[in-house]
Amino acid sequence: MTVQIHNSRYERIQQKAEPVINHLIDLLRRGYALSTASSFGKDSSVVLVLFFEALKRAKAQGISLPRCYISHSNTGIENPAMDSYTGEMLSFVDRFIEQHNLDVEVVLAEPSLSASFMYATVGRGKLPRFVDSKARECSVDWKVKPQQRALKRIRKQAGEGRDLVVLVGTRNAESAVRNERMENAGHSATSLVPEEGQTALYSNACIADWEMTDIWELLMACDSERNGVYATYVPNFEHTLALYKASNEGTCAVIVGDGGNKAACGSRHGCGICTVAGKKDRSMSAMIESEPETFGYLDGINRLRNFIVRTQHDFDRREWFQRRISDVGYVALSPDNYSSRMRRDLLRYMLTLDVREQERAEEHSAALHRGDIPDTPVNRRLAHPQFEWITPKMLLAIDFAWGIYGQFSHAFPALREWYEVVHLGRRYEIPEVGEDEYLRIPVPEKRYFYIGAYEHPWKIDGLRNAYGEAKNPARRPDRPPFGAYRDPETGETRRVAYFEERDELSIDGAEANLFLLEFEDIYFETLALENYDGVRYLLDRGLVKVGKGQIATYDQIARRAQHWIRLGQDLNVMDIQDYARDHSISKAEHFQLMEEHQRQIAANVDDQFNLDLFAEAAA
Repeated sequence: MTVQIHNSRYERIQQKAEPVINHLIDLLRRGYALSTASSFGKDSSVVLVLFFEALKRAKAQGISLPRCYISHSNTGIENPAMDSYTGEMLSFVDRFIEQHNLDVEVVLAEPSLSASFMYATVGRGKLPRFVDSKARECSVDWKVKPQQRALKRIRKQAGEGRDLVVLVGTRNAESAVRNERMENAGHSATSLVPEEGQTALYSNACIADWEMTDIWELLMACDSERNGVYATYVPNFEHTLALYKASNEGTCAVIVGDGGNKAACGSRHGCGICTVAGKKDRSMSAMIESEPETFGYLDGINRLRNFIVRTQHDFDRREWFQRRISDVGYVALSPDNYSSRMRRDLLRYMLTLDVREQERAEEHSAALHRGDIPDTPVNRRLAHPQFEWITPKMLLAIDFAWGIYGQFSHAFPALREWYEVVHLGRRYEIPEVGEDEYLRIPVPEKRYFYIGAYEHPWKIDGLRNAYGEAKNPARRPDRPPFGAYRDPETGETRRVAYFEERDELSIDGAEANLFLLEFEDIYFETLALENYDGVRYLLDRGLVKVGKGQIATYDQIARRAQHWIRLGQDLNVMDIQDYARDHSISKAEHFQLMEEHQRQIAANVDDQFNLDLFAEAAA
């Protein structure tokens, strides 16, 4: 097809883009459904522009179009500037689809609740991935798996008989490694690469041969005020350019003139709390330093990220108890997950950041209405809170985890922190930790503390709700008064609080929000409740729905935690963990005890063997 040049200023980039558009139209004509995963970064934005242009032209040509898809994933802890930006882009996309009556569905993907940073790290204490971590579980849990679930949903909706082509924004010029991988996989601008182990599913790197300057030149060519060559889902990409410019210290921009684009920016953006970035998150720091009036609100988040990174080797912030008891009755002590104190600190800092962001937005909005600051798109955007880390849903998830692990002596420990920050005015400052204050040091050698054995399951309540068993028949007659499961260790049936199950741990956001409103009224009544009363309440009310088959695990964790609580009470110590470390033995001493234990076992076996011989002889 001959390329029609609409504007000589954009002739070069149009000649680059038109073959891709025609290629996509041809795929639609042949009956393929198209899907693109968009982060709204520079590369995926270009793919989205070409995707929409192909759809518009194919529809105008009378081609029978299948339903097509756009997927977008959010890790839940994105850089707030990017999160605000992508929210704005999604609104533009929805409006564009409606205006042009396109059969396109936007599929949103997010990590499962149990894999989220808030539940896994702030709730359970799982360490984030640091720069020296070999595995990048965060990328898998927060990006890869959600996108896989989104693609699975898209495949199902597209139908078994429909071939699906996933458009990707990977380019050969990104790096030598990327180029080699793409060539080995057979990726080119027009090739359809079958997905391994999948039928009727292909990927297409439609901009594989584009340079970075091509990317920015196309985005700048989509400008309705400059007679741009493509009218797409946004009036222009100035917001995109501004983010990349700011994240590269304000020095890397696309220079648009009569001769076209001269330079391009390739900065990358990560999560707001990206611990794998190393000592410094360069893009976020650059945004704050280059445009403090626009991105100054990111400073607290950046300080929190640095605090987490710089305390990586502060082992006093770790939980030391291991789960397994050795054959001689000792439990290993080694720094593992975050301690309850560290988890509480993280929640306090995040709640404080949330409240201060709301206060900043209110002040900014007031200044805008008074005319103290100019009425610009940036100022209108900043008149609204740019982030909320601890949503009601995440707050309940954290509270549930803290309750299960018996972290605190009172009910609703996380909700209490929220109430005191939001309603009682408490604020918690993120401490300044020097880069070299906690240098990388070896993990201390394991030590061992004697406990003999965990108490018998029937001596510890775990998640059993005796009050609910007595009251539920009258107040909730339409359902069982309690839950139960078969103990995998004893084979016996154990009672627990009434619970509801889903495919995975889940909390409804609307229900969580309503409960927070209710909690404001009952806060003072909850002060007298014990730790596990809160967990049982969340389960009994159905506010937290557990994954199928997981209630046994939760009950075992609760019973183990209750054992340590009772042991601390019996020993009359404030901190059972500190006591255990002070009264522990070395790895070598424990090894000697284990060797002696094995010798005794062997001796008993030999004695039994001799008795059997004599008995046999006597017979």
